[in-house]
Amino acid sequence: MNQAQRQRKTEWQRKSRAAFKATHGFSTTAMYGAGGNRLQVLERDGYACVQCGMTDEAHKKAWGRPITIDHIDKDRSNNSLDNLQTLCLTCHGRKDLIPALRRSLARPLLPRMRELRAAGRTYQEIADTVGLSIGCVWKNMNGEQE
Repeated sequence: MNQAQRQRKTEWQRKSRAAFKATHGFSTTAMYGAGGNRLQVLERDGYACVQCGMTDEAHKKAWGRPITIDHIDKDRSNNSLDNLQTLCLTCHGRKDLIPALRRSLARPLLPRMRELRAAGRTYQEIADTVGLSIGCVWKNMNGEQE
């Protein structure tokens, strides 16, 4: 493929992607990130977050981008409709990001937290000492998955 052909192909791709986005309101990348099921999931969920009810329109106004599609089991290769749900960025972050952040913060402190607990400290005292919330300390020390 010569330079002129590559340039024509690039121009065609850009126009095609722009037309798709203008028609659907989201990119081809977003469509295929859900195995091509994005429209079906949005329609099934009423174009709204299944957790808080934020609509796609409200999401675009608040965040400047379309509402997200979430893989419930966090396996991006599992694109079955029963594994996909519509979530706003806030709920998506609450589901996937915040528990991971809490685990990563608490994990290195776990030996110290156990040591303090063995010394008779309360969960609140441990939380104050290590700088985490009491809930985070309790969940990590009791092995509860977040």
